[in-house]
Amino acid sequence: MSSKISEAVKEEIFKLISTPGMEIEEISKKVNLDLETVKNILTEEYFKCNLDHGRRLCCR
Repeated sequence: MSSKISEAVKEEIFKLISTPGMEIEEISKKVNLDLETVKNILTEEYFKCNLDHGRRLCCR
């Protein structure tokens, strides 16, 4: 679903999420996307880049 979103919008989401104090709801309003789409983009990036630094989700 998020493959339809342009790379510029994705980069804007990643820049905004790294801003301290920025909420996901605020990001969705700034980039004019619904909340679920923003969450899906962030989830895909999380799994793609393995931001958990090698820990398995089942081992927590």
